[in-house]
Amino acid sequence: MRSGRGIAVAAFGCAILTHHGARAQDATLHGVFTGSIGVTDNVTSAAEPEPEAEPQAGPQADGLATVSPGLIFTYTTPRTAQTLSYTFSTSLFFRRSEASSYSNVAAWTGRFVTSPRTSLTLGASGSQGQLNTFQLEQTPGTTTLQGTEGGTTNFVQGSFNEGFSFQPSPVWSLGQAATFAVYNPLRDRPQRTYSAANTLTAQRTFRHDAASLALSVGYTHFDNVDADPTTAVTYASRDQLVSTLVASWQHDLGRRFSSQLDVGGVVATDLKDGAGSLARPAGLAALRYTHERGEAAELAYAYSATPNVFLQQIQLSHMLTLRAAVPVRPAWHLSVEGSAGAQLAQPLEPNAEGDLDTGPTTIAVLTDVALLWSPVIVIPDFALALRYQHGNQRTEGRTVEIEGRTEKLPDTRVVRNTLLLTVSGAFPRQAVPGSRILMTQPFGSAGPSGATRRQETPSEPLEGEAPTSSGTSDAAR
Repeated sequence: MRSGRGIAVAAFGCAILTHHGARAQDATLHGVFTGSIGVTDNVTSAAEPEPEAEPQAGPQADGLATVSPGLIFTYTTPRTAQTLSYTFSTSLFFRRSEASSYSNVAAWTGRFVTSPRTSLTLGASGSQGQLNTFQLEQTPGTTTLQGTEGGTTNFVQGSFNEGFSFQPSPVWSLGQAATFAVYNPLRDRPQRTYSAANTLTAQRTFRHDAASLALSVGYTHFDNVDADPTTAVTYASRDQLVSTLVASWQHDLGRRFSSQLDVGGVVATDLKDGAGSLARPAGLAALRYTHERGEAAELAYAYSATPNVFLQQIQLSHMLTLRAAVPVRPAWHLSVEGSAGAQLAQPLEPNAEGDLDTGPTTIAVLTDVALLWSPVIVIPDFALALRYQHGNQRTEGRTVEIEGRTEKLPDTRVVRNTLLLTVSGAFPRQAVPGSRILMTQPFGSAGPSGATRRQETPSEPLEGEAPTSSGTSDAAR
């Protein structure tokens, strides 16, 4: 861990000392930093103990400190734009030092204008970390709302994505996008997950509206799924296919507000166990606000089928989220950013009759909010923040057969509260502020997504424009 810290600190120092030399007409290098100190009442994200359990078996409170330096390098030419980033993070617990962890995240995105009407987007990312600090390493407006198994499991994951767009006319555009991701928890018998997906889209743009149709097909392979929840050593693999067809309508509600309504369906198929298929509706309703200064907000509801690599399940889930990054008192340089949401998810798995059905329900609630003070106009340059995060997850116990009797296993509940005082900054100053929240994209990177206000006459993106990173699922971040 010490050698990793030394490399990250040295790299951050090089960015500060050499950015003038590295900065050319089409190259920029930024150093970013985040540090915090705080307390949590559940160091390892442990489940609430049963009444007869030992007191030390449940959640344990502790203080913690985090340090996260990083580098962002951007290189643009008249026909390409590329971004390479690296972030090192370490979380240190004062009393429970065995729960301390560090993580590394590296990512590359590139956009290439291949012709006046076509463009290609490529991206790759890799990360290594620990589950008990996974959500703390994300900003409040982008925190992942997804059920986890808790604990201090170490993991590595990687992903690759590709996208191609073709604009046959000023109002029509066609798109294709593919993603591949691997998640590997570092255990004696790792429960790896491999997923691949491909999406095709067609979009028609109007003066204040956009209509699109998206078809997405995704394949997921789960290694070493616990086939018998009453036995810790019974494993089996699982292969599932999810196909989604969605029609989307986006509409501008003035200069800064927009809405989106998606209607479609999803078909899930069990490939390995022969449990058949299950069809369900799919949809999204969202109201969004965006501002040129980087302020943004979104209220969204989505019903979809997506892989959850942490629980090794494809889940049918209802999700309601509110994300916002807005000023509170500009004269005092105060703003607030954060997210709040709830998810009700059920895994797709064979039932007792051998048919594909939904399993025990998991309900996850997350609130992550920060009050920021920034003495400059652009928030990412420098900010002090008081951040509070609350997570509450309950998984319904299964009904199993034990010695000829039908019994219901107890529910599992994980509750965690964390309070942090955080300082963050970037050097040199960022000329253009970016969005501080993550818009909902449930149907694939080429599918329906939150868009900026559309122009009266759509046009090809400007040459040398900074790329938009390809959409990735929550699991791959």
